[in-house]
Amino acid sequence: MPPPVSEGRIARGRLAIVLTIAVWAGYLAYTVFEQFIVGKANTARLAVEAIVYMLVITALTASAMAYLITRIGFFYRSRSHRRAPRIALDPFLAGETPAVTVLVPSYQEDERVIRTTLLSAALQEYPDLRVVLLIDDPQQPRTRAARDMLLGARALPGAIEAELAVPFTRVQAAYERFEQGYGDTRTVTLGDMRALAAEYRFAAGWLYGLGRRQEMVDHTDVFFVEHIVNRLAGDLGTIAGALEQGAEEEATVPAERLVQLYRRLLAIFGVSVTGFERKRYVSLSSEPNKAMNLNSYIGLMGGSYQEVSTPLGVALVSARPGRAQLTIPNPDYVLTLDADSVLLPEYALRLVHLLEQSAHARDAVAQTPYSAFPGSATRIERISGATTDIQHIVHQGMTHYGATFWVGANAVLRKKALDDICEVAFEGDWEIKRYIQDRTVIEDTESTIDLGVHGWTLYNYPERLAYSATPPDFGSLCIQRQRWANGGLLILSRLKDQFRAKSGRGQKNRFGELFLRVNYMASIFWSSICLVIMLAYPFNADLLNPVLLLVSVPYFMMMSADLKHLGYKRSDVLRIYGFNLILLPVNLSGSFASLLQLLTGEKSQFKRTPKVRNRTTAATSYLIAPLALIALCAYTVVRDVQLHQWSNLAFAVINLVLSLYAMIAFVGLGNTVVDLLTHVRDWLYRPVTAKRKPAITAKHSAKAGATPAAGGHAEARATAGAIGDWASVLHYGGEAGSAGMVAVRNTPAAPGATRRTAGTGSSSFEEFTFFTVFQPIFDLDSGDVAGYEALTRFADGSTPQGGLAAAERQGLHIDLDAALIRAALASAGTLPDGAWLSLNVSPELLRRTGELAQLLAETNRPIVLEVHDADRADLENLPPNVRIAVDDAGAGYDSLARIEQLKPAFLKLNPAALTEITTSEARQAAIRSLVTFAQSHDCTLIAEGIETAPQRDALLACGVPLGQGFYLGRPAPVERALAHAAN
Repeated sequence: MPPPVSEGRIARGRLAIVLTIAVWAGYLAYTVFEQFIVGKANTARLAVEAIVYMLVITALTASAMAYLITRIGFFYRSRSHRRAPRIALDPFLAGETPAVTVLVPSYQEDERVIRTTLLSAALQEYPDLRVVLLIDDPQQPRTRAARDMLLGARALPGAIEAELAVPFTRVQAAYERFEQGYGDTRTVTLGDMRALAAEYRFAAGWLYGLGRRQEMVDHTDVFFVEHIVNRLAGDLGTIAGALEQGAEEEATVPAERLVQLYRRLLAIFGVSVTGFERKRYVSLSSEPNKAMNLNSYIGLMGGSYQEVSTPLGVALVSARPGRAQLTIPNPDYVLTLDADSVLLPEYALRLVHLLEQSAHARDAVAQTPYSAFPGSATRIERISGATTDIQHIVHQGMTHYGATFWVGANAVLRKKALDDICEVAFEGDWEIKRYIQDRTVIEDTESTIDLGVHGWTLYNYPERLAYSATPPDFGSLCIQRQRWANGGLLILSRLKDQFRAKSGRGQKNRFGELFLRVNYMASIFWSSICLVIMLAYPFNADLLNPVLLLVSVPYFMMMSADLKHLGYKRSDVLRIYGFNLILLPVNLSGSFASLLQLLTGEKSQFKRTPKVRNRTTAATSYLIAPLALIALCAYTVVRDVQLHQWSNLAFAVINLVLSLYAMIAFVGLGNTVVDLLTHVRDWLYRPVTAKRKPAITAKHSAKAGATPAAGGHAEARATAGAIGDWASVLHYGGEAGSAGMVAVRNTPAAPGATRRTAGTGSSSFEEFTFFTVFQPIFDLDSGDVAGYEALTRFADGSTPQGGLAAAERQGLHIDLDAALIRAALASAGTLPDGAWLSLNVSPELLRRTGELAQLLAETNRPIVLEVHDADRADLENLPPNVRIAVDDAGAGYDSLARIEQLKPAFLKLNPAALTEITTSEARQAAIRSLVTFAQSHDCTLIAEGIETAPQRDALLACGVPLGQGFYLGRPAPVERALAHAAN
């Protein structure tokens, strides 16, 4: 707990606000009078300069005012905060406590870092806690180090759970003995007190041993041992001493109190620690960001699932009773914790206890904005930590004005509130739930607005109960700060939704809340722009006034006082200013990325902060821009001396000295040279790699032709070009990676082999990865399956038409079309005998009757070729077991003409032809006429796109015999297609 805030400190804070506003208003009034009334701004350029300069000063003053106002709010909250005593918390633990699940998202973290985080979560004084490590590492590591990190992360949950089971088992046995001993009368003996004291002594000793076993690498390990493990051990030892002293004095405590003390021990050590990897499952989002890692697991809460193999990989699907392989409880609260953060042992208990109070029933998020680990080893880590601790004050103060934002490093989230803001989308056939928005890389900020729109509030707990690591070098810090600066501008416009919803609920919108929220999301942008303008543009000397220094002096004086109270030096305020100067290009880069996403709609890439023990190379622009800033300040100093602009000279000298200091102290001249030379080397010497054309990918189903499976032998791989490569992959299955998955790779034809495609003479087939699904075609009268249509799904999203078009540009489209046919026939081997298979075929392959006949000769199954653009001559030499279907026909005259010309066995009505089929008598009459005409030419109609039962019934009434569509059966891999047809 921080010391109480004195009246003098509050008074000085108020005075700083008054002085800042007075100086700013006085300067604006003076400038307007001098420039526009006296007439010094007698040209358009001077008038624009005056207006811009006043806007710059106003924007910077607004940022300073936001800090001064929030610190006053922090003072008020810290003075009014009353910490709940243990006598109030222990009965809460002894009763029915809400369920809490701790989620720790992790991406390629050091095993030591994850272990520390998991232990801090597992040692929470909260009963029946579930801790889940959400491992987001790539499933197929490319390096040995990445593999070791993945294997280490997988092993950690079980190891930690087994480690904590030792004290838990002992305490649980002691508690059971105690319960059996006191019976209904609940009479406590001195022996009971000594037995409980012994358990507390054992638990304290076990914790001290855990601290001694901790690998001590840096100050974060020291903090974990001293402030979490040893402090908890000391607390338990104090209780043990109190119990022993009471027993010596022959004084007993009520049985209920001993039960509470036993349950506190059980709450500390009774925990379930597991791991989960969303990237194992194709049914979960693979978006590379923390938000979707959390969303994937939260979306599974409250369900039971089993693993099902699909052509794309393993999927999690809802399981029927008794068949579940994975059951995930639906907790009352979700505690999120970054993998480089730690929690003090009372974090979950105090925040959940708070949220259970009726006064906080509408709080969706309770958090304690994280602080930096004390005792940093590097100067940049210490100054960066100082800015983090200053932000703790800001966030606490914002709560006083109702402007709290969710800070994502740690938080207790009410699951009911998350369900309120859940958004459901689909990726292919898989349902994707979004609770935490990932449109921006500051996902917690947008989710704050979502919660506000739904009437939920947020709360910052006034104590420091969570600590997070700070990047130890300039390169990794740039990545973190660039991400922090990206996103606020994108969601700024959404504030109106929150305030409109608040007004609709009859709540009053306050200007203070709006001002602080806008400042939080946009001040990085406008402050950076304003500072660059002041540094770069030579404003008219008449605009420069020494009184301007008084605008910033209160801000810097108050921040220096806050730094002193936080354990830093007052002079660190100057170091922070220089630190922010060299971070100007980083902040501007993040802001411009927001604007670019706003204009293009393309989501910014989520860049994770590197967690390395050595140094991360900084981007070239983040090194050159600060050097250019230093050069600009030096030039400005020389120019101001020559022009005798002494007021501006002071500003330029301060910026020159502090930016130069920051570059030397926080980046290092040697590191700067090494990083720049590294970038030059990488630019000059690039490894030569084989050229790869863009992979043709697809997410949605589309129609593509298919033919019989190849019986295939190993030698076909070397002699049959692209088609032979497909055959061997389908036959042996080794290169596909999963059942049903097919891939074509760069496989040059063997010497002497002839290609059967037009165009170039060499094969350069790039990688196409896809699988085949089947949609049943039903007899509408009997409900039986008459046949199946083979459809293709590309693994990454493009349609087969797009794939064929791309292949055509390489002269390879016929090979690809043949591969699609061969894959479909190979996958259709288990379809029922007698069911015909409908395959789409391109006009080009249809005209190559020899190659097509060779493909189709490999199956005895009845085949229907669906054609889009064909002449009668193209159909004359097809095998006798092949029938023709004219695809995508309507109900008009053109369809009659095509029946007359092509003599097809089937005519397929496209979904557009079914428009108003249930209500339009004219449409029904047209289809009845088409049915009659087709029957007179031995042609059968198949209706596509049947979406509802009324459509099916209307078509059946019109005499249409066959149909397909999502209502009757969705496209699915062969196993699922057969199962659905059977049902």
